[in-house]
Amino acid sequence: MASFEQLGLEANTDKIWQHGYHRFYPRYLESLRNTATGMLEIGIDQNYSVNLWLNYFTKAKIYGIDIGVEHDSERLKIFRGDQSSLSDLQQIRNKITEPVQFIIDDGSHIPEHQLLTFDYFFQNLLEPGGVYIVEDIETSYWKNGFLYGYTTHYGYRSQKSFIERVKPLVDSINKEFLNADAKGQHLSELVISQETQDMISTMTFGQNCVIFTKKLPSEDGFTNRNYRLSTFL
Repeated sequence: MASFEQLGLEANTDKIWQHGYHRFYPRYLESLRNTATGMLEIGIDQNYSVNLWLNYFTKAKIYGIDIGVEHDSERLKIFRGDQSSLSDLQQIRNKITEPVQFIIDDGSHIPEHQLLTFDYFFQNLLEPGGVYIVEDIETSYWKNGFLYGYTTHYGYRSQKSFIERVKPLVDSINKEFLNADAKGQHLSELVISQETQDMISTMTFGQNCVIFTKKLPSEDGFTNRNYRLSTFL
């Protein structure tokens, strides 16, 4: 089968020639390539990446969300919706019929929207063992600017950026090793719901993206337990 990079170049998506996401996406997606029955991309625009997904996930239903695009065919369904609206996200979720093993956010690139969408869809749509990718986190570093009609006043270490908001999730993944005081302090730093936190298996920071995987039921025994060396904490 053609590689992710080759299919991306044929589709002319900037995921390859601009961002170089082919350097790490296949590590997470190849295992889903022949098994996924559904995936979702937030942000469609010119349909370049849609052609990549249709040819990469040949057995899957491809769903999309865009504020200005709508489409319905046998393997592709694009919903018109605004990812900054929880109501829109909820309505779209209720219209998706196939199990979704992969979600990718290439939407507004606005940190608040990325956070809202991740918190809702990771918990309420993504299947256990699935992969969730947030692209274009470069806007978290923009001190000034605008994009798709939104202003971007964030910057390095801005407490409103997507990057700073999800960094504490590293400690959520390792909560077994936090004592009571540390857990209290940690919880006060989070904006992602406890339900979503408890479902995260891994998170990977790549250039201009963050990749999350969702726990399988078999992982609960390793994470929901008392630490055997708690006296050291």
